[in-house]
Amino acid sequence: MSGSFSPGWWAGAVVPLFFSMGAFADVPEVTGEVSAGVWSSDRMLDDRHTISSNRAKLKLDWQASESLAFSSEVWALSSPERLDGRREDAGINELYVKSSDTLCAPALGKKLVMWGRADGINPTDQVSPSNYRRLTPETTDQRTGNWGLHLDCAAGVGKLQVHVLDRFRFTEVPLEKTPGVTFREQDPDVRPTVAVKYDVLGSDADWSISVIDGHDLFPTFAVRSATPAGVTLGQHATRMRLIGSDFTIVRGEMAYRGEIAWVDFEQSSDPTVARRQPYTSAIGGAEWYIGDRETVSLQGFWRHLRSVSTIANDPLMAQVQEAQALISNELDRDQYGLTLRYARPLFDSKADLDLFAVWTEPRNDWMLRGRLKYAITDSWRVSTGFDIFRGPQDSFLGHLRTNSLTFVEASYLW
Repeated sequence: MSGSFSPGWWAGAVVPLFFSMGAFADVPEVTGEVSAGVWSSDRMLDDRHTISSNRAKLKLDWQASESLAFSSEVWALSSPERLDGRREDAGINELYVKSSDTLCAPALGKKLVMWGRADGINPTDQVSPSNYRRLTPETTDQRTGNWGLHLDCAAGVGKLQVHVLDRFRFTEVPLEKTPGVTFREQDPDVRPTVAVKYDVLGSDADWSISVIDGHDLFPTFAVRSATPAGVTLGQHATRMRLIGSDFTIVRGEMAYRGEIAWVDFEQSSDPTVARRQPYTSAIGGAEWYIGDRETVSLQGFWRHLRSVSTIANDPLMAQVQEAQALISNELDRDQYGLTLRYARPLFDSKADLDLFAVWTEPRNDWMLRGRLKYAITDSWRVSTGFDIFRGPQDSFLGHLRTNSLTFVEASYLW
């Protein structure tokens, strides 16, 4: 793309600057983690069992001068998460340079952007993509950043975040293998995304208003070819506009949280591309702090499709539309439910227990996730847990039943 913030251009512009400032730089801070685990299943919607998974990540933070900082995080793994069957992969989560003394503290490069104040379900968090196929105990390790220009401007009582993002990348979702169907993954060359958020941290309440003009992170299915031998599906980036808001109010030992997003899609004129359903999504509830140890969170959520596409007359496109609705949670005009979280430290705070549950109607599908982390030493940690998905096969959580699993993982941190 012309004018892209490409890694090569970024490196060519920034590396010479760092060498010229080396005499003023602090010693870089390097941290990392190496993990090895055994999982009862993968997250690929297949029938594979007893899976080994190995991951490593390395993070470097360097204060090059009083006003200039460099940050990077790279990863490598051997684990089943690619559709082409290859286990080995590597990449960059973050790689950016930031000038704190310049107006709006600009950061240039790849940076992770996470939004939302609700617990577990965040309708406004649609800037940085995720990899839901990745075998990791922490959902944050499924996230990756966006290439672009990132601004953080002081504005009145709050801060204005502006992200002009290039090199669009889809969220990677589990896809069930279907005989005669081939899925081709390819990130599109589309116009940059602009994401803006005004964020206020106040003494009485924290709140924000956000706007995104870009493309939906979830892929939209598109028929690339159809022959007697089979069908090839590709990914189409559907234009999206979002307006959202969130808040947190703390009163004594309780915190009240809420979040809402209005999302509109610009449908493709291509009849071989699935339709998307504009929606409004809201979640809100309370979190109780019991003493200084236990936390209980209860939330209610609602998702309303403002329009529902009719099934295409073409039998093939009708099947594609049904599959699209399943992976993007666009099945019912109104979906509602509850989330519940219970968390507490154990064993003199050497371990942390976390349980999180989601129940939805009208299809009565649900999930339960449990995690237990134990710190053997400052460097060694053991994690174990489970994911359970249940419900009808034609429900958003129920169709993930094959991805139910248990695991144990050992990690070394430095």
